[in-house]
Amino acid sequence: MLDSTNYNCEFQGMSDKPKYNFHDIIWAPVLAMKAKKILVMTISLVAALLIFDLFAYLAPAAEGENLEQIWAAYGFFPAYNIGYANAFGQVIYSLGVIGALLAIMLGMFCVAAIEIEDVRGNPFMSARKAIKFGLSRFNQLFLSELAIAAFLGFIVLLFFLFGLIGRIPFIGEWIVSIFFVFPGFIVAMVTLFVFVVFQVSLLLMPAVAAADKTRESFQTILQTFSTIIRQPFRWAGYTLYALVAGKLAAFVYAYFCYRAVQFSVWASALGGGEKIEKLVRSGLSHLPLRSDLVEQTLCVLPGVDWSISLGKYATGGSDMAAGHLMSVMLFLIFVSIIGYFLAILATAQARTFIAIRYISDGYELHTEDSLFHQDENLNPPIGDDEVT
Repeated sequence: MLDSTNYNCEFQGMSDKPKYNFHDIIWAPVLAMKAKKILVMTISLVAALLIFDLFAYLAPAAEGENLEQIWAAYGFFPAYNIGYANAFGQVIYSLGVIGALLAIMLGMFCVAAIEIEDVRGNPFMSARKAIKFGLSRFNQLFLSELAIAAFLGFIVLLFFLFGLIGRIPFIGEWIVSIFFVFPGFIVAMVTLFVFVVFQVSLLLMPAVAAADKTRESFQTILQTFSTIIRQPFRWAGYTLYALVAGKLAAFVYAYFCYRAVQFSVWASALGGGEKIEKLVRSGLSHLPLRSDLVEQTLCVLPGVDWSISLGKYATGGSDMAAGHLMSVMLFLIFVSIIGYFLAILATAQARTFIAIRYISDGYELHTEDSLFHQDENLNPPIGDDEVT
């Protein structure tokens, strides 16, 4: 009998069935080398920069600073350590940092969703659909992180009140001493663990949320904690591999981008002459090529003196108006390098969560139905008889 069941099996077979072990994570750099994944992460990084810039300049504006001087010094890349005169400016700046982190997490969510749909048997999820899906789940990510942060804030408040008790004359110090170990020390240990998971969630939670069909923040938090509690060393090992392999793969990608730009300039200069090279040099002159971010992105590994040098190309350009547009194009190429690195991390986290959930609970995620694909009968029944 030929029906939708057979068709679904064939459709699921288009994607490799996960092995639910380290083998799935080994291929993360290859799995992340897809235009739609790199595009999604590049868009999220650009959005994160715009959000950060907005709040980074709102903060000194709220304090009455001269924005023209700050813009002349930093441009689109304000330093992370700009000093602020009061707490109000620092709060605005902190909101920008939080907004930028959420934008990056949303991009990692979209990449993880593409990978998880692939595991479910749907390799055709587009970048546009992934972004739309990510925006629809933004509240889930935000509320999940907010719930953990609120819990940490509540514990700090309790310790603040506990400290106030110590101010009570005569008996305050005795009360603090009696309850210092239990529950004080025990609560502090639990809080420290929650804080560690809160930091880890920046990497893991997008993948957990992307795999969740319920859209419930509590379920996302529960699965995130469960992954870390039940398989901490496996998660750490897989993530460490993804970081190292991702950095190496991103360096290779950066080298090909570098050579591709060189070839493009050389080939275009055959017809356009020196004007083409000056245009590119002019574009590079507007970018912070000597910043730590650029140096770390273009080196093979942190601390290893083997990198791609762009400093020599930042001179010799002209102050042409088109150079500003060229700087935007070159900046997008550079951002795609970081985007590929983060796409590797997001893909690895998705595969890690799938593997750990199977190892812990025996749950095979590849058996789930796709959220975006509906099977169609190749040979629908005619009347009451089935096609055989």
